[in-house]
Amino acid sequence: MKNLYKYINISAILLVITLIVGVLSSYINLGVFSVFFSVFLPLLFIINIFFIVYGIRKKKYFYFTGIFLFIICFEFFFQFSIKKAVQPSPEAISLLSYNVREFNADNDINEEGIANKILNFVESVNPDILVLQESEIKASQKIKNYPHKFIGYRKGKSKTLLAMYSKYPIIKRGYIDFPNTLNNAMYADIKILQDTIRVFNMHLQSFGVELNSAKENNNRFSSFFSKINGSISKQIQQAKLVKAEINQSSKKVIVCGDFNSTQFSLPYRVLKKGLADSFISKGSGLGATFSLSYYPLRLDFFLLDKRLKIVNHNNFNLNLSDHEPILLNFTL
Repeated sequence: MKNLYKYINISAILLVITLIVGVLSSYINLGVFSVFFSVFLPLLFIINIFFIVYGIRKKKYFYFTGIFLFIICFEFFFQFSIKKAVQPSPEAISLLSYNVREFNADNDINEEGIANKILNFVESVNPDILVLQESEIKASQKIKNYPHKFIGYRKGKSKTLLAMYSKYPIIKRGYIDFPNTLNNAMYADIKILQDTIRVFNMHLQSFGVELNSAKENNNRFSSFFSKINGSISKQIQQAKLVKAEINQSSKKVIVCGDFNSTQFSLPYRVLKKGLADSFISKGSGLGATFSLSYYPLRLDFFLLDKRLKIVNHNNFNLNLSDHEPILLNFTL
């Protein structure tokens, strides 16, 4: 029995230290370790909860350290919906963000009519503002009912296609080109009544690795980690480029899109500074927008200027892309 308690104590201490390192990894770039922790921090948190129960019995209060640090540094990953969803007022503006994976142009999903199903979904929601990541030029041109469009196709520019549609006038538009990658960002100044907001649509660096590729041989193992280290470094650089544009704007801003990183990552922390996360404010459940072998991740976000009021945040479960769409209702 003494040996059992010894192993439990060692395991608990190691888990606490691991959780502490995980929290620190969202503040500094630890490469592949930062990526690992950004994905699995919630799981480590839950496991540590069980050891806290043991720690209370044994009066080992060190076991609380990792949990307290996590709570101090992060908003919680699960949101309890205590109040009923608020019915948006007529004044509320709706904004839908969706990574459509090129409308399944490469047949990544073995199902007929994916593109039409996505288009029908968009039409049924009928948001005031629509932003798409990884769009496709022919399908994107089929989206109707929007007098103002910003489709980011540029001849000679090898970038994944971003697109923005608005029922309100777009009075200015621009690009933030990330170096040495297909990923990029765009922004549009949208005039709503007497106000103008700047909406950023972004698609941060993809990791683009197969989970099994690290297991095949030593060369691929090394390449796997090298690619992850490079991707997280690019994500941080890209987040800082977008943040610099945000800081230069005097307008109320909304940052949205596919971050390809979770709320426990350094890129998210860079972008969120000074802004409100709509899911944290008005979401419920896990808010998952991506499934990693059935492990839920929140990779798509709305980050808002605090001068804007968040009315609602909704998640969908369509299975028409590798990401799920999210919907925001807000007022000026």
